Amino acid sequence: MTINGRLYKNMMRHISILLLCLGAWCVSVAQEGVNFRDITLEEALRQAKAENKLVFMDCYTSWCGPCKNMTEKIFPQKAAGDYFNPRFVCVKYDMEKGAGVELAKKYEVHAYPTFLMLRPDGTLQHRLVGSDGLEAFIARVEKGFDEQNNLSALHRRYGQGGLSKQDLFRYWEALEEAGEDARATQVYTELLTQLTEEEKTQAAYWSLYETRSCTIGSPMHDFLLAHLDALRANNGKEKVDRYLTDKYWEALGLYVMGYARKDDVPFETLQRDIPRLGVAQQAELERMLQLADLVYHRKAKELASLIEKRLPEMSVETLKTYAFGFRGIVWDSEEKTVPPHIVKVGTRLTEAVIADLERRTTQLTAEELHTYTILMDSFYGEITPALYRRLADAGEKALAALPESKEKEYSALYFKACREKAGK
Repeated sequence: MTINGRLYKNMMRHISILLLCLGAWCVSVAQEGVNFRDITLEEALRQAKAENKLVFMDCYTSWCGPCKNMTEKIFPQKAAGDYFNPRFVCVKYDMEKGAGVELAKKYEVHAYPTFLMLRPDGTLQHRLVGSDGLEAFIARVEKGFDEQNNLSALHRRYGQGGLSKQDLFRYWEALEEAGEDARATQVYTELLTQLTEEEKTQAAYWSLYETRSCTIGSPMHDFLLAHLDALRANNGKEKVDRYLTDKYWEALGLYVMGYARKDDVPFETLQRDIPRLGVAQQAELERMLQLADLVYHRKAKELASLIEKRLPEMSVETLKTYAFGFRGIVWDSEEKTVPPHIVKVGTRLTEAVIADLERRTTQLTAEELHTYTILMDSFYGEITPALYRRLADAGEKALAALPESKEKEYSALYFKACREKAGK
């Protein structure tokens, strides 16, 4: 072999070794997170028995956003791999494809994402529904290793009868975690009959209020309103106030957007409750109640006057809320076309908001500018070529001062269309 031949052979050997090392490194990096094995459930159960582990099964669908969040952001973390890989044989299946369809039926999977902890014989030990941050999710999974308080054990103990109040509370929590809504409601009702009034105000039982069973107007929610002082003393005023603010803000939002239906919280209940809450955010809630009242009673002129009056002081986000309220009046209407008086008032509002955009052009973020493009469709007013020209002029001036972003791209397309409608 020539010298050049030996050099070539040595070079190729070194390249091969380098590629092998690189491949091993890539596998190592790829397996830093949770190692989901590409095997059937039967194979996973056999491997779990051989490795003295449980099976962790991720039940997902292709359209589920929280499922993607877990797959793309939570499970790839090294800390996730460090926790799950030594304890589980991990597998994942699309519940709407292939073997996943039958698995969904067998394990009664109806919500996504669902996570199952299975024993090597295939029986269910624990079930979790919903995504979470890694630390919180691991804390939820840890409950599944508690031989007295995992879902399967609590099912058995409840069937035998005689659970203490504390154990009944843990059972209800496990059912909530598992998404077993009907049984959770049954146990919730049973638990409430056993707790004293004083116990219901204690921090240990606060989560009884943070559940779908505690709706505004329900007996438990009315109890909360009647015992606010004790609940604030035991749980912290900030925590209780934030809970109430979020709950009533969400209910009011349905009325503001025109989404409220017959089975939602009656508007009269909101009018009764909100003035007596005394929360730190009381002023914001009462402004939202005023807005919801105008939408609920379809007072377009009064709402338009309120928007015009408050426009100079409004943030863009607040302006969007009020604009969506005006749109809610139209959406809540049974009429197939927008009434002429709404169009007339909407045109007046459109002109006012265009003037507001002109005033703020150089002060706007890309997101705020994009919000203005959305607002134009909320008033159902008539936009003349002259108004389109003003929109285009203001929009182009604002765009020139902004860095590149997706929001800027969307706004640029909108204002380009405005320029075309203005006739140059």
